[in-house]
Amino acid sequence: MTCSIHIALHHLSVHDLLGTEWLDTNGAGGWASSSLPCCNTRRYHGYLIAAVGPPLQRFNMVADLEERITFSSHEYFLSCHDYGNGLFPAPFSAGQAVFFHLQHYPEWCIHVRDQVLIKTLVTVHQSQTTIIRYLLKEGTGMQLHLRPLIAARDYHSLQKASAPIQPIAELEADHLRVQPFPGLPVLRMGLTGGEFHADACWYFHLHYAQETERGLDDREDLYSYGTWTAYLQKGNPVYLVLTTDTYPENPAESFEAEIRRRQKAFANGFCDIAAHHFLIHQQQVPAILAGYPWFTEWGRDTLIAINGLCTYNGKLALARQIITQYAHQLSAGMLPNFFPDGTQEPCYNTVDAALWFVIAVHHYWQQTHDEDFLREMIPAVQDILTHYQQGTRYQIHEAENGLLFAGEAGWQLTWMDARTGDRVVTPRIGMPVEINALWYNVKCLLAEWLNHTGQHEEAQRLLVDAEHTRKNFRTLFWNPALQCLYDVLTPEGPDACVRPNQLFAISLPYPLMDIPQALRILQVVREKLYTPKGLRSLAPDDPAYQGIYAGPPEQRDAAYHQGTVWLYLIGAYVDALIRYLPEGKLQATLVVNRLLTTLAEQGLLTLGEIADGDSPHQPRGCIAQAWSVGELIRVIKQYQLPIQSSFCKT
Repeated sequence: MTCSIHIALHHLSVHDLLGTEWLDTNGAGGWASSSLPCCNTRRYHGYLIAAVGPPLQRFNMVADLEERITFSSHEYFLSCHDYGNGLFPAPFSAGQAVFFHLQHYPEWCIHVRDQVLIKTLVTVHQSQTTIIRYLLKEGTGMQLHLRPLIAARDYHSLQKASAPIQPIAELEADHLRVQPFPGLPVLRMGLTGGEFHADACWYFHLHYAQETERGLDDREDLYSYGTWTAYLQKGNPVYLVLTTDTYPENPAESFEAEIRRRQKAFANGFCDIAAHHFLIHQQQVPAILAGYPWFTEWGRDTLIAINGLCTYNGKLALARQIITQYAHQLSAGMLPNFFPDGTQEPCYNTVDAALWFVIAVHHYWQQTHDEDFLREMIPAVQDILTHYQQGTRYQIHEAENGLLFAGEAGWQLTWMDARTGDRVVTPRIGMPVEINALWYNVKCLLAEWLNHTGQHEEAQRLLVDAEHTRKNFRTLFWNPALQCLYDVLTPEGPDACVRPNQLFAISLPYPLMDIPQALRILQVVREKLYTPKGLRSLAPDDPAYQGIYAGPPEQRDAAYHQGTVWLYLIGAYVDALIRYLPEGKLQATLVVNRLLTTLAEQGLLTLGEIADGDSPHQPRGCIAQAWSVGELIRVIKQYQLPIQSSFCKT
């Protein structure tokens, strides 16, 4: 299915221009990204965010680019910047018309008088390199002036003019070589057919509106070594190269090779285009990044996202490799929560990553019936079961009633993991509902696999154990007053908050509830939690509900799981619709296609992390989130849901 977006930028308001973002990734942890008119609104925006490692360390090397053209004694700026009091220069002045197109790569078609200039950007696969092609499609000729603006800092930080930047630049045969700071990558920049004019200066007080909204530092100074100029003639493109890798011998050939690679790799439209951002390799080691622009590799996110990004999406070998790598990361029955940037030591503070690992094994087995893989994974699953039953970190252990207890003061172990300072917003210490739904599925799936491999006695013992868990789950978690499930069985009593976690008790491969109760649960979720963007994390009638996710970090963290909509939960919702409703597939198709209409709202041709609980459900958080995309692809592929080919806004 063809998948693309076309937008006439000059018809949009400044709010819409700056609120919609493009992203281009290199498959090795680096990227380029900005708003539609390339006016940066985040510290994470830039033309070259380079990743070094492994493990990942990301540096925003070239944060911005001043672009202008001159012809017929007139000067026109193609770029604009925000200095806090409006955009300068004003975008699309002097009768400019700009059309943006995104399919396999971002492209801008710029009309100025009788001239038509095409700007096309690609980040080169498996290289920390960005190449931008400028092609004069119509016109008599123009002078192109490009001034790269350098940040040269960790991608979470901001640059200030007081920093002791290295002003010396080495001009080599066809490019400039600089190392702004010791310990940072060497940056190489060049323009084919162009000349470099040294003119070092600082650009002061650039303003990032998204950082202001997030209550963070929002001002940055950027450094420029000078300007590249080239004369553009119709049909003869020039190429701007920005790289921390080896400078390409022939930038035009490197550019065209990347275009051809994408046309082949993205043949299946949305499912390929949206998935590729998150699948990375560093030194031949594959991984899934949880989201852009600030997440690293997270265990839980990977093991949920992998089913859609890989297993159901034609990348079975990659799925097998990643799942197997995680099996080797087991420690006391647990899997890592996340892998911090720049360190080899993973953090194991999660109860459910290991449980989602078992679900990922299930989906892979369902798709492949790979006997060798299954026999290799069974000991890993047994290791998880044994350690969780006997007890492991953070008081994770099985109680006498067959349910799983997890948690201790000061730690957040489930996916609802927000904290403000030392306060855990949703600690959920005790027996969380989705953790125990997963726990029951671990037992049932392992028993299924043991039976398949001839270990019948052990399988039978495990089935008896699983039934003990199921019986007590059904008794203890059912909330007769609300006709749904408690969220957590805490030492102080059951938590009756209506949250989406209960959905996993009826959506996972082995449901725990009978059909009448499952239908009531689904009804409560539909009435109180479902939105076109995903599911709310808390019902709006709860006193703790917060419908807007905005403001400084403490305010946002307090709302993160207290009403904020999470897009990834749409996968479990679709599972339940199809399992329990006669018209479930039709309903699921409508739900999926409604979500697809948001692909031009925040991050283009991708799905973000979260949205406001209150209508109109403004998108928030990361602009591209692996498990949001992965779960949508999974249900589309697993249930063969028809999706519209014209869902993108134009």
